[in-house]
Amino acid sequence: MQLRAVKRLDEPVRLHGQVVKGFGRGSKTLGIPTANLPQHALEQLPADFSTGIYFGWASVDGAGPFKMVTSVGWNPFFDNKTRTVEPHLLHEFPSDFYGAEIRLVITGYLRPEANFTSLESLIEEIHEEIRQSRSCLEE
Repeated sequence: MQLRAVKRLDEPVRLHGQVVKGFGRGSKTLGIPTANLPQHALEQLPADFSTGIYFGWASVDGAGPFKMVTSVGWNPFFDNKTRTVEPHLLHEFPSDFYGAEIRLVITGYLRPEANFTSLESLIEEIHEEIRQSRSCLEE
């Protein structure tokens, strides 16, 4: 899948919550761990916030900031029944940090949600989004 041009948000979007267990796909199925926010964190998003792939900054229990890329939406490949916020932090952590307070500042948009024909194509796309996010955040 070809990414659309990166769009910087006019105003950063902030949200926070305790890291919760997600569907268990990030680390196990995709090899790309996520620090999932609880469902009520979605209420912090602006009413007109589009689903898609975004990037920005995160802190965990006050440590950071760490670069991050996040999916906000339904994850059509997995046919989710609920909308989620699933950030992947571009930092190596020594262990899981379920229950930690995570704060996100979303500063840019990469693409709308999309479905994929295979798990391999989804993983390839996520790795490209990680590269693109890292590059944008280093500017």
